[in-house]
Amino acid sequence: MISRYMVKNQSICDRIIFVGVIFLLIFAPLVFGSVHVWAYSLIEFGVFFLLALWCVERLLFSKRDVIEWVKTPVNLFMVLLLLLIGLQMIPLPSSLISFLSPQTFADKMRLFDLMDKAADFTAQGQRWFCLAYYLHPAVIEWLKLAAYIGMFFLVLNTVRSKKRINILIYILALVGIFEAVYAVFQVFSITPRVWWWKSRVGGGHFASGTFIGSNHFAGYMQMLVPLIFGFMLAQTKQRSDVRGRISEIKVRMSGRLRAVVQAMVSWFSPESSNPKMIFLFFSATLMGVALLLSASRGGILSLGASMLLMSLLFFTKKKQGKYGLLALCFCLVIIGYSLYVGIDPTLEKFERTKGFYNRMYVTKSMIPMILDYPLFGVGWGNFCYLYPRYMPQDYDGVSSSGYSHNDWLEAGTEAGLVGEFLILMAFILYIIKMICIWRQRRDHYAIGIGAGVMAGLLSMGFHSYFDFNMHIPANPMTLAALLGIGYVAVHRQRRGYSEKFFYGIRRIPLTPARRIILASIVFSAFAASVFITGRHFIAEAKCATEWNSTMNLNWKPYLTEIQEAIDRNPGNAEYRFKLAGYYMEAGVADETLRKEYNEQVISNLEKAVRLNPARGIYWYDLGKRYSFKSYDPYNYVNKWLPLAEECFDTGIYCAPIDANMLFDVAWYWVWRSSMLNEKGLRFKVQGSRLKAESDEKGKGRILFREDGVRKFQQLFRRSMDINPRRWKKAVDRIWEYYPDDAVVIGIVPENNKELKSRVMQFLAKK
Repeated sequence: MISRYMVKNQSICDRIIFVGVIFLLIFAPLVFGSVHVWAYSLIEFGVFFLLALWCVERLLFSKRDVIEWVKTPVNLFMVLLLLLIGLQMIPLPSSLISFLSPQTFADKMRLFDLMDKAADFTAQGQRWFCLAYYLHPAVIEWLKLAAYIGMFFLVLNTVRSKKRINILIYILALVGIFEAVYAVFQVFSITPRVWWWKSRVGGGHFASGTFIGSNHFAGYMQMLVPLIFGFMLAQTKQRSDVRGRISEIKVRMSGRLRAVVQAMVSWFSPESSNPKMIFLFFSATLMGVALLLSASRGGILSLGASMLLMSLLFFTKKKQGKYGLLALCFCLVIIGYSLYVGIDPTLEKFERTKGFYNRMYVTKSMIPMILDYPLFGVGWGNFCYLYPRYMPQDYDGVSSSGYSHNDWLEAGTEAGLVGEFLILMAFILYIIKMICIWRQRRDHYAIGIGAGVMAGLLSMGFHSYFDFNMHIPANPMTLAALLGIGYVAVHRQRRGYSEKFFYGIRRIPLTPARRIILASIVFSAFAASVFITGRHFIAEAKCATEWNSTMNLNWKPYLTEIQEAIDRNPGNAEYRFKLAGYYMEAGVADETLRKEYNEQVISNLEKAVRLNPARGIYWYDLGKRYSFKSYDPYNYVNKWLPLAEECFDTGIYCAPIDANMLFDVAWYWVWRSSMLNEKGLRFKVQGSRLKAESDEKGKGRILFREDGVRKFQQLFRRSMDINPRRWKKAVDRIWEYYPDDAVVIGIVPENNKELKSRVMQFLAKK
């Protein structure tokens, strides 16, 4: 049901919230796009505090007997998405997991079975675990998503006047102008920097503004350019209003001098539309030029496509075709001025198509991942941990950033088809709702801003198919604010000197009991979110695990700092891995101390794989440390070596194209196979030593040398198929145990004739 929402005086809390929204919109892009822990943690603190303030003011201090908020088509789907991700983080019985995600069930059962063997424990009954492979990133990314949705909610429910809409747009315009000027300075600077950090993209004569990457700077610009252009068109109404008021005054002229003076002041006032339109046109043009200087092909094409769609919208609306033509001319102005300034690097980048095909190759490789986890995905924020299993051997376009260059498909891998459906429905319904209302409006203010916001959303949606803009917090935060601004603007009506909004309103009647219950829920949610965000921030300050290129962080912290980080945030598996690494790197000569350190390493690695079973390196290091437990002779061969081999297999399963891991495991199997003979080998303990007996009968674990040889040959072939540079080390290692040409030649990939020739020449000299 559509409600008429009358604008009333804003409360002090609403004013504080509005100022907080302005601060966040300025802060987010200026601090490297808020990609670092300290920046996005501050944004989360800010949004959650403002949300809590909004709720508390209405629940505890307001005298109204209802709490109400703006109803939009996306509200339900965003809440359902948050609940879906919350479901991924809740421990569920294994029988339910096997039904919801069979592949997750199989992988986690493999983990638990292996850990049970290490602990000599046999589980009985039902097991409980989460749909998300790794809980820590799911929680962190859930909080980010909640902050973005919170920004959308705050703008919707606190921006209730044209004045506030204008303030937010002018703030964004000023930030955009600063970013554009900064970007132009970068391009023509001898030593381009982003604040104190030496910009890599700037060195390639690409603009990045205050963002780390030029593509993400382009993503920010492509949202603002259509908005500012639409806001410029919205100013045309002011001029017609002035003329209308003058005509009305002339008709009703009754000798009232005051009315005549007011009309003259309105006509000659600097508030007339022309100066504003000139300023906004110049601002949008400058931002468009800066976007072209970023050389972001996805950003440039996305902006062009969105401006074309904007022009089509105007052409399909009665008496608005001139604005569609103006949108096309605006694009030509940007291109013409950019050619004058000089965009040779941009044009050269368009000639290079390899990067585009590589990104499409990565996109194609993600489809099997979605098919393996179709309904609920691998867990929000877990893509980078599971994707190495599906990574193409001949191109790795993910490891450096941890994200694919396709936000749409990545969301599908993390939230499954259910989550993808919710995101797509929110996107589509918002566009449909906006177009339906926009086509009914005759107010230039609503038409201009509405078209600009829709074009910005479509531009970001298109670009997200080729990049990971939605993982740069400044961009989704700004987009959320724009969606709120656009929704409010198209639903605004002016009646004389008053304003009304005809969007729908949700209301909940408030009783004293409901006030207390809802306030308790709000306080608990706020406290929990602040606690989780705060502990993550403090733990990262002690022991950094997240990428941060702009600060000189200590990537090898002291033992006390690692332990303090674990105490703060025990769910981060990387802290356990760092602690294990500390003991692994500690060189000790004392045998007793070496044994103690090895046990510390094993203990921490076991905890790390329980927290994050998708990291291959965790499994490899754990297997390696199991293979060092020769100080336990009774169990060494019958327990620890088999466990080590299972860990190696699991590590390779998690990272099948990790050439170094394949090489190191093959190295192990050269030694392991040498302990066997053709008939098989049974080990038994005599005293404190292992004694080998050739015997196919008995209770020992029987292995055959032929199996071991085939194992290391296969692993070496896979390793050298990816990285053949270490072939000499492999040949020397094998020759030490197997001085046989046929065995050595078996490690060369069949399709690599050149390497086979080099190996044969090398063996001829031995």
